[in-house]
Order: sequence, then C-alpha cells, then structure tokens
Amino acid sequence: MCRVLFAVGEGREMKPLLDALVKASENDPYRAARGKEGRHEDGWGYLVFRDGRLEHYRSRKAIFNDLESVQRLRDSLDGFTILLAHSRAASQGSKGMFNVQPFAFSTRRGFSFWLYHNGDLDRKRLIELGEFEESDLEHASDSYILGAYLCRKLRAPKKDELLGKYSGVIPAVTTSLNTGALFLSGDSLLGFVTAYSKPTYLLRRENWEYVRQIVLKGNSLFAVASSTLELYHKADWENAINGTAFYVEIDPEEGRFEVESLIMG
Repeated sequence: MCRVLFAVGEGREMKPLLDALVKASENDPYRAARGKEGRHEDGWGYLVFRDGRLEHYRSRKAIFNDLESVQRLRDSLDGFTILLAHSRAASQGSKGMFNVQPFAFSTRRGFSFWLYHNGDLDRKRLIELGEFEESDLEHASDSYILGAYLCRKLRAPKKDELLGKYSGVIPAVTTSLNTGALFLSGDSLLGFVTAYSKPTYLLRRENWEYVRQIVLKGNSLFAVASSTLELYHKADWENAINGTAFYVEIDPEEGRFEVESLIMG
C-alpha cells in the first residue's frame, strides 16, 4: 500500500506536507510495524493545478530518489493550489510506469478526472462491477481498475452520483478504499476524497495505525493524507472517521473552496 496526499488552498502551506510525504515514503514506521519494509519506493506522481495551469507528473523513481522533481514541485506551490500526490508501494499489478499514480481518465460523458488510491481491492470483483474482460487488465493494478470502473460507470461528477458509485465499490474492498480525485467538467473543478477501510481489517491495531487517513482543516487549507505524515509534520491533524467521503467544491478563479463531509455506504 501507498502514502497519499490531497490538498487544496494556499500552496505555501502545502510545502511542509510535501516534505512530510517524502520522509514518510523513505521511512514509514507504521508500515514497518506490520512486518513490511518501511519504504514506498515503486514510483510516485502528482497532479498540481494553479494559476490556470495543470501539471501531471509520474516517475518510476522513488519520491526520495527524485528530489530534483520534488523541489521543482515544491517551488511551484504558491498561491491558490490543488495538489494530489501518491507514493507507491506495489501490492498488485506490475511495477513500472503504467501503474504509477495518479491516473488520468477521460470519459465518454464529457468530463476528465485524475485519481489515486491507497489500499487493496478484489480485482475480480472490480472487473465484474466494471463489466471488463479480465485478460485486458492482466498487468493493471487494482487501483487502475478502480479508475477504469469509475470512468465507465460515472454518469456525471455530481455529489450523489460520486457517493453512490464509490460506495458501490465497498464490497470489493479487502483492506482500504482511501482515494483522492480531481474532476474537471467544462470549467468546473471539484475534489472527491474517500477514507474507508474494511472494519474487520481494522481490528488489528497495526493495520489501523497504518491505513487511517488524517485531516487538516483551516480557512486557507484543507488536506487529507496518509497517517505517516503526522510523524513528519506536526499540525492539528484529526483522524478521518472511517467511511467518510469529502466533497470539495473548488473555485480557482476566486481562490475559494467548500468542503462537505458525506457518509459512504
């Protein structure tokens, strides 16, 4: 599983979060406590939107071995910004560029989105939900199949539609459905973030510590991140309640965002 970050608001306030993501990817005590190597080194990527420009970057390098690109991103974080970042520890699907996140999808219904996912999903169940051919997705990660499912099944990036389609994936969750996405439709931008883990998976404390999502709320910044970032950036983090989705309406022209918490299921 991976380390993730979704943030919207003042870019300068995101810089320590990015720094924490790098450190959390190189040394993750919560992952090590589960008997795994404490590194997330199977590629990383980001999506950043600011000043009317969008940049999507993916690399096979570990984030902590790609510091020139990290610094370039860090230097760009100024003013009103939307940031999605993902650092991969592969569990399903081939290693390599194809499965590095965030993924980009363009739908037949006239909207595009970028998506990251942290956790493990039942590939066969997802393939059934998406009505795909298993042979077509032999090398795809469960996270990619999730994006393909959303690309096929979402009718529009609307609140109830998003909540319903994401909730429909819950039966396929084996560990967690921690996701972050940015949807673009015409000139409209909105974020959608989920924090869901299978209840039986959370019975082991080490799993809970590792998989939980943490939330930072303020007038100028809203962020959702993997738990390990709290070890490297001290702030007023709160644990996301399991089964929460965050619907984020974004007006980049006015530099405003509004966050609504929803209940999945």
